[in-house]
Amino acid sequence: MEPWQLKILLVYDRAESRDWVFDLLSRSDISAFQLDCIQPYQLNTKVNAMTPDVCLVDSALEKSALFALMRGSGIRAPMVVLTGDSARDVLDALHHGAADCVIKSQLTSARLEESICAVIDQTRAVESQAKCKQLYLSLVENSPDVIYTHDLNHNCTSINRAGEETLGYTREELLTMNLKEILAPEYLELYGRIMKRLLECRRSESQTLAMVDKEGNPVWVLITCHLIYQDGAPVGVQCIGRLMNDKFSNSALRLIQRQGDINQLKFP
Repeated sequence: MEPWQLKILLVYDRAESRDWVFDLLSRSDISAFQLDCIQPYQLNTKVNAMTPDVCLVDSALEKSALFALMRGSGIRAPMVVLTGDSARDVLDALHHGAADCVIKSQLTSARLEESICAVIDQTRAVESQAKCKQLYLSLVENSPDVIYTHDLNHNCTSINRAGEETLGYTREELLTMNLKEILAPEYLELYGRIMKRLLECRRSESQTLAMVDKEGNPVWVLITCHLIYQDGAPVGVQCIGRLMNDKFSNSALRLIQRQGDINQLKFP
């Protein structure tokens, strides 16, 4: 098994830049690295087999065009731009996608190492967060429970597959609806009280209530709700609805049939 090496790609204009960067890396605390060097005109022909961990850019080419060329060549690694001390050059590089900029006239081995490590750590953190988000969304989407969110005006903002299947609406239809159109009428006041307590106490709330599917049939769920925050302020609500078991549903249905009106059905 080959020892691990940090793979660095240098995109450069002048040969002295290649030698200078290699010398800086050799004097840093990066103990094992592989430096591949390429000039901009070679990007379309030599990059295919390269999978760098980070890219160093020391080129006078206009950054939007150069970065587009690099991305078009399949380079997805974070980019550190070696630039002059012009604030305009730094801002231009950052605006077009650079992860960091280092000023060449002030560059040392330690500063280059710090920048490389920082952008790699940042990229890995973003990738880890994206994987966690993807896993969370997969769990939500494949859950047998009805999971939905709505804003503070009760407008539905998301719902999972179980919600679609249980209520009989498409996701597109549900995202145009208000909870008042989904909840059984006799539970609107109760749901309003739940939301009020949620905002006042900032604790999750649980309650059994009835929804109504597209065909007008009642669907009983035990919902647990909690607030969604943005910048420290509540902006919406996420609810998880556990479908009640068949025994409960059949008993409730017989009660409806005896009373003849869903509006007469009450639960504690």
